[in-house]
Order: sequence, then C-alpha cells, then structure tokens
Amino acid sequence: MDEEELKSNPFAALFPTISVAQFYVTSRGTAKTKDDQNSKVARINIEEELLGPVDPPKDDQVKEIQDLNNTIEEIFLVTLNKFSVLGGDQKQLVYLSSLADILGTQAWLDLPTLEQALFERVMLPNPLDHLVTDPAAKSLDCAHLIETQLVRYLAECFRRCNRVLARQTDTTNRLASYIKQMKGMVVQNMVTAFREPDLYMGQDLSQQLCDLVMESYEVEQHLAQLLNSLAEKVKEEEKEGGILLEAIVYPVLDNMKNHIQGTSMILFCANTVLPLQYFLSSPILAKVFILHSYPKSPHNGKSFEETLIGSIFQKSCLATTESGSWDYFNQPSGQPSSVHGATEARIWSGLESVHSAGHSLLKQLLRVSEDTKHFTLLWLGDCLAANVGRGKMWTSQMGSLLSAGLASDGFMLNLGSTLLRLCAPMAEDPMKMNKVDPTYTAKVTVVSEDRRLAGVHMQGLPGETCLVGVGEAEREKRDTSASYNFPTEIFFMAHKTLDLGFRPVQEKFIKLNQELSRLQSAYRDAAQVGGVAAEQVQARMEAAMQKYLSLKAALLEPSTMGQQTSLMASTASWLVSLATCSQEPCLPAGQVSESDSPPVLACVPEFVMENLCEHLLLVKRFNPGHFEQVGTKLGSILMVILCYMDQPFLLRNPHLRARLAESLECLLPSHEVQGQPNSLGSYQRQALFQEHKYSLRIAEAILHVFVSIEETGQAVEFEQKFSYRRPMYDVIKYIWELDMFKTKLNKLAKQAEREIESEHPPLFLKFLNLLINDAIFLLDEGLNYMKQIQEKEGEREGWATLPPAERAEAESGFQHMGQLAKYHNLMGGETIGMLEMLTSSITAVITHSTIADRLAAMLNYFLKTLTGPERKSFKVSNLDKYSFKPGEVVSRITQIYLNLEQSQTFIKAISRDGRSYSPSLFSMAETVLIKVGRADLASALGQIAAKVVVANIALAEEEELLADCPEEFLCPIMSIVMMDPVKLPSSKQTVDRTTIARHLLSDQSDPFNRAPLTMDMVEQDMELKEKVKAWVEEKKSMKK
Repeated sequence: MDEEELKSNPFAALFPTISVAQFYVTSRGTAKTKDDQNSKVARINIEEELLGPVDPPKDDQVKEIQDLNNTIEEIFLVTLNKFSVLGGDQKQLVYLSSLADILGTQAWLDLPTLEQALFERVMLPNPLDHLVTDPAAKSLDCAHLIETQLVRYLAECFRRCNRVLARQTDTTNRLASYIKQMKGMVVQNMVTAFREPDLYMGQDLSQQLCDLVMESYEVEQHLAQLLNSLAEKVKEEEKEGGILLEAIVYPVLDNMKNHIQGTSMILFCANTVLPLQYFLSSPILAKVFILHSYPKSPHNGKSFEETLIGSIFQKSCLATTESGSWDYFNQPSGQPSSVHGATEARIWSGLESVHSAGHSLLKQLLRVSEDTKHFTLLWLGDCLAANVGRGKMWTSQMGSLLSAGLASDGFMLNLGSTLLRLCAPMAEDPMKMNKVDPTYTAKVTVVSEDRRLAGVHMQGLPGETCLVGVGEAEREKRDTSASYNFPTEIFFMAHKTLDLGFRPVQEKFIKLNQELSRLQSAYRDAAQVGGVAAEQVQARMEAAMQKYLSLKAALLEPSTMGQQTSLMASTASWLVSLATCSQEPCLPAGQVSESDSPPVLACVPEFVMENLCEHLLLVKRFNPGHFEQVGTKLGSILMVILCYMDQPFLLRNPHLRARLAESLECLLPSHEVQGQPNSLGSYQRQALFQEHKYSLRIAEAILHVFVSIEETGQAVEFEQKFSYRRPMYDVIKYIWELDMFKTKLNKLAKQAEREIESEHPPLFLKFLNLLINDAIFLLDEGLNYMKQIQEKEGEREGWATLPPAERAEAESGFQHMGQLAKYHNLMGGETIGMLEMLTSSITAVITHSTIADRLAAMLNYFLKTLTGPERKSFKVSNLDKYSFKPGEVVSRITQIYLNLEQSQTFIKAISRDGRSYSPSLFSMAETVLIKVGRADLASALGQIAAKVVVANIALAEEEELLADCPEEFLCPIMSIVMMDPVKLPSSKQTVDRTTIARHLLSDQSDPFNRAPLTMDMVEQDMELKEKVKAWVEEKKSMKK
C-alpha cells in the first residue's frame, strides 16, 4: 500500500505518522507465519486488515476509538501498538506482545481487549523487559510503568482513571462512561487477585495493600474510593461463595494495630492513625473495622485494650499494668522543676493527640451507618461492663492480682477523655442536655437486638445505687421509655467511664500523695542515721515521686479538665431540673417530703453525683486556678450542691450529702497550690459566695448536713464522721467573715431560742449540741492517746532487745497511735475553735439552760485537765509531731468563757459543775495562760472567777436549803429538784423539762423505754410543779 492510500485510511490516525503506519503494514505482512496461512485472517492482506471488508467507519467513530485507545494507554500505560510512543502523548509504554500476537489484526485497545490486556499486564514478572520508548524520551517517566506489585499497579490505575475523568467537561459522554467501566475492571481484577492469590506467585497482596494504606500522609480520595468499591464488590461475591471481605481487610487492620502499638505516646500524632480513615467513610468497611476491634473475650476488660481501637486509648504516660514500668520523670529528685514542666507539656501534647484521634474515630464510626453505630455503642457498653470491677473497693486493695483482667488506668482515662469530647455539644447546649432521659438506667435489655431497638447498650445499670433508693420490688416497676436517644447513651457512658477511670486513678493519686508525705518524713529520720536504710527509703521515695508526677500529668491534662468541668456543670443543671421539675434554675422552697420526691431520682445513679464531687476535689487540690477560668459554670455547680446537700428525700445517702458539703468547701476562694502562682486571683469564687442568687442558702444548708450525718440511723464511723465535718468547719469559718452570712446565722440562733421546746428541736440548737458532743469526744480521745504515747515512749528504749518481728510490730503500733493522736488533736482544736468563733457573736441560745450546763461542764473539765496536775501526763518528746497544742486549747476555752461571761445562766452553770469546778480552777488556768503569752486572757479570766465564786456561794446556800428534798421532787435522771416537772407519755415517768429537752437534742426517744418522743408530746405536771414550788418557798421562808 502506498502513502496516498494510507492517508485515505481512517485507521492511519492511530499511528503518529504515515511512515510509521506504512512500516507497520509491512512488518505485519512479513510476520505472518505458515501456521496462519490456512486461516481466513491470514489470507487477507494488510489493506483488508486496515480497510476491512465492510464500509470504512465514519470519522467520529474513528475519533472515539482513537480517544479510547489513548485514554487506556494513559491510564494503564500499556499498548498493542509499539509505535504509539512515537509522536504520541505517552513516551513510554509496556508493549503487550502476547496479546498483540493473539489479536493479530487489532492495533488498538478497547474495552473488550482491555480485560485481557490488564490480566496480561499484572501477570508480567518484569514489565521493564516489555517497555517501548520514544527515542527522544530521556528517562523513565514514572514507576507505575514497570510496577510489579499488583495492588500498587491497580491502585495507580484507579487514581489515573479519576484524574482523566476529572478532565471531562461532560461526565455523561461515552468516554466518561468507558472510564467508569475501566474503574470497575480495576476493582474486579483486585478482587480476583485476592480470591485467587495462587495465580500471582510471589505477591503478598495483603502486605501490598497495607503498605499502600500505611504510607499515606493524607487521605487520598482515589484510594478511599477504591477500597470502598473493592468492599462493595467483595460483598456482592460473598453471596455466591466468594472470598470474605474480612480475609482482605483484617490483615491490614492487624498491621495498623501493630504500628499504633509500636508508636510511643510522645510521638503519637494525627498521622499515626490517618490510615484508619480509609475504613471509616464506607459503611461496609466501617462495620468490618468495628467488628475487627471486638475482642474474642468480651468479658475480659483487658481484651478491649488489646484491640485496634484499644491500641489508641492505651497510649499513656502511666504503666499499662500495676507492676509495669513507668517511662517518664525518671530520677525526679535530680531534675529541676523546669524539666518536669517540659516533660509534662510533652505528655499533654501527646495525650491531646490521642484524645483527638479517639474522638474523631468514634465520631466517624457513630455517623457512617446505623449498623456501625450499633456495634460501636455495643463495643463501648461491653467494655464498660467488662471493666466494672475497676470501681469496686476490693479491686484497689487487691491491686496487681486483678489487673490482668481489667483495662489499664491510662486506657480508661483516655476513653473517658474521648467520651467527654463526644458530650461537648450537649454540655454547651442546655436544650440538648434536656434530651437526656434519666430512666435509661432502669431499662432492662437481654439480647443484642433488644439493646439495639431500645437504644440501651450499657449493662448492669438497673442494679446501680441511685439518688433515691428503692427496694427490689419497686426497682423492677420503675417507669422506662420504649427507646432512648444518642445523647442519653453517651451521657451515661461518659459518666460511667469517669466512675471507672478517673475516680479510681484519683484515689490512687491522693493515696500516693499521702504516701509521699510519709516517705519524706521517714527519709528525714533515716538520713540522720544514714546507711542502707536511708538509701532504701530514698529509692522508694523516687519511685513514688515518679508515679505521682505521671499520675498528675495524666489527670490534669488541660483540655480534658475543661471538658470535664463543662460536663459537670451541665450535669448539675440537669440534676437540679430533675429535682425541681423545672427547666428554669431554681431551688426547692423548703424541705422536700418523701411524697414530693420526683420518681425519676430513683433512676439516677449515685456515680453521677460522685463524679461531680471527685472532679471538684481534684481541681481544688491540684489546680484551683481552673475555677477562675470556668467561673461562669460555677453557679450551676453551686445550685446542685444547695439543691441536694440538705435534702434527704432527694439524696438518701448521707455520705454523699456530706461529700457535697466537701464539694462546697472546694469552691472556697482561699484555696491555692503551694509553689504555683495564681495570676487569676479568686474573683469568680468570691462572687459565687457573695453575689449568687441563692448563696445565702449556704448557711442553713451546711448546718443541716452537719446535723444529718448524726441522724441518719446508719452506722457512721467516728473518724469518718469528723472527716466529713472538717470541710464544713472551713465553710462556716469563711461565711462567718461575711456580714450577710453572720446575720443569717444570728437569725437562725434567735429562731432556735424561740422554738427551743418545739416538736422538733431547732436546727441551730441541734448543731450546737453536736459541736459540744464532738468537742468532748475529740479532746478526750486526743488526751488519752497522748497519755498512751507518753507511756510508750518510756518503754521504747527497751524495744531494741526485742526480736525483729516484735520490734517491728511495736514500732508499727506506736506510729499508728501517733497518727490517731494527731488526727484527734487536730479535729478537737478545730471543734473548740468553732465554738469560740460562734460564741463571739451568738450568746442567747448557747446560754439557755438546755445547753449551758453541758457546755460549762465540758469547758471546766478540759480546763482542769490541761492546767491541773494531770497535765504532766500528756508531756511527750515532740508535741508538734502530734499537733498537740494545749496552750492554744486553753486559750480558746478561756475565750469562750469570756464570750459568755455576761450570761448569769452560764456563770451559774459553771459553778453547778460538781465534777470539775473548784475555786482553784481558774487560778491554775491563769498560770498556764501567762506561760503561753496570753496574760490578757489571764487577767480577764480572773474577773469571771470572781463572778463564779459569788454564784457558787449562792448555789451552796441553795443546796443546803434543799438538801432534804423529798424523793418525788427529784429528777430520776439528774437527781436535781424538778422546778418544771413533765410527764413522759409512754413510760409515765416524771422528769425535769430541762433534762428531757437536753436528752432529746441527741436522741428523740424516751430514755426509759426507747419509745419515740418529742418535746410536744411531754405533759406538764402542774400538780407536782405546785407542790415543788410550795415546798421550796416554805424552805426559804423557814430560813428567814
């Protein structure tokens, strides 16, 4: 065929030049083999091959064939025409010679031949051997040309399909349709490869896919689309017995898990988990992803930590097991605070990355499809159920023995931080918060499908102790909804995670803080002697300090702390709205009765309130400045404290009400951390106490909870009771300095004086009575311990000769006794100080006959004990070690005397105390006061002594006058003349009104038969009263 004939041939356009086309015709003619000669195709000449036996195609058809061929060559970099590289767009191509020989007459690629071409290309062991290159090309254009890894080659082809498709201005044209079919071929070839891997010898397809995904620095859309299409195709073929998608994806996910587990927390960043994004946008892949992370042993809490999702939450600065290594803050005592600060900052940066990654992961899983959302919530719910043991008291005591079956502290803290982020939208929006349904915890679900339909993926909540307790029968009858929304689930999941994560870790942190104090004290003692013992204590102290700094960094991560405060504030508002049945912030008008208690409170678990208390305690102890940063949220927190603290029918647990009082103390403006400058001051906290709408309610509420601890009817250990009351003392002392609160307390005192004999003893009167009870118990116990310590110090020298075990036991007992002495001395001093403060302004009710006798007897007894001959029994080698300050106690007792000296009732009560009062009592006290530098008090005490002498003379005369009082006129309890006799309705006994009123302050029962008794039930015995009055007047007249 000559040149002119070729020019008129439309298929000549497939060649870069006419001369190349002519060379092709010639070469194809000489390439015919003898075997082909008998075939019809072999007999036709080149002209027939080009022109065909039919009419030549139209120009637009040729153009379409040409464009399709060029597109295939551009995408797949293969050709059936080795001359395409000459003058064409692609300067280098892989020539598929085998396919070209099979097709024979066809020099171009179309969709039917592409299927064969693609198969031949991926089967080539070395594509470089089949490369055809334009002589003008300088070097290899791209690695894709000679790529030998099947997965990489197909992925790049898919990307090129997208790139070419993006150039199409009209995505509805036929070429665009062809490209979409090409993408389908790529996906089908990849599916085939994974289904029949034996066809591709030497190809590790799973590793290739993993490498492709793992090396991404950003999410490549073509790769995400390819994986999604692959998943859809595999799922289609699964129905016909094809390969399972899990078989393709799980090896990749396993590699990802290993990669994340091998990355340190400090180096953890967004890129560490970026490959996971490829599995989160597709509903099919996301479901496979979450199922891959479901542990084989779902009842083992630790197994959740060992999953792919768990590998993210595991990243922490804490040890993964109780006996594991701690990797940060090595040799802490040898490093300056600046180094510790820098380490803490790096840890916080790493934790922030972990929390951000965890939040993004869960958020995408929850959004991608309903199926994946269900399995994600199931994962979270089962994880919490498997780790419920972390919240048990015995877990903290057993320690490492149980850690193998429970997730680590770091895992739970990170999971909690992530769920806090998921709660952020409703924590900032009251409307969303109001969607939380409190009856969620009462819903019982059995099987997985029930949990899905009801929207209840947590387990064990129906058995939780709630704010208002109910019996087993009532528990099962609690109202529930048919189904629950996502805000409700995530709210309770977040709180439960805080309960199982933050609370136990905070307890460890506080115990470690206490242990450090003991170790530092022990080290100071051991350092004076030196030797191995000192080195051992120092090593223990270093290890404890390393743990302490690590725990502190984990707990105080700033972003988490802020989100936790936000959730606590919104939770507080939610709890107040439940208690008041109002969406507007308000408090109950008075004491809520049992019948008025909202039923939904029987569904709210106590751990929700506990989380609030724990958070405030942590912030107060280690970062009080944070309160100033979140000042606007403090009002909500104060509201929930005031709403529940003094309401037994809204919050049954007295211990939890006492913890709310402790939480109130956490908000005092005075808290600062030593060594940590606070540039924010305390304005927000001051405003909370002085300007909040309901702040004045603090006065009455704190007295109520103080009293209610004693009246619960439940066993409360003495030490625990006083531990609860100590923060209450701090609150009372603070508000006492504010005029509006002092006025309020004085009003309560006057009310108590007016209602002193009412049916129920007034609140302030019960408060005073308990203060006196506490002072008596604490001071007396402290003195007893000091006496024992003095005795033991005398014996201690002889312990050196004891066997080691006995000596260690004796030393341990001595140290324990010292701790008890210190505790009781401190609390005794606090209590007597509280009485001193109150008596400085309030006197009337305190000097009422109901209180005066007991108060005077107490003061006299301790004044005599601390200033008389017995005081030598308490002298030990180091008073400060046991916080024993007898001079300070004597000064405070003296000040109480001075505060009340204007009350003749009180003066008489002092003189009536036959147990401790004597004319020498005050002179002994004056001597001690002068020794401790309080001569001012000594002088004033002398004036009181003179008044008491006068009263004592009058009392002696009266006792002499009434010495032969008839038995029927004497009170059977106190053996005093009954000037106001009353009859008890149950036992029918007659007693003096003052005596029974004093008894009922502490015990509202008949002292003779324990029957219930209140002051309004006693009956005045007028007949006996008249007889006593007549007898007394007769005795007085006889004396005259």
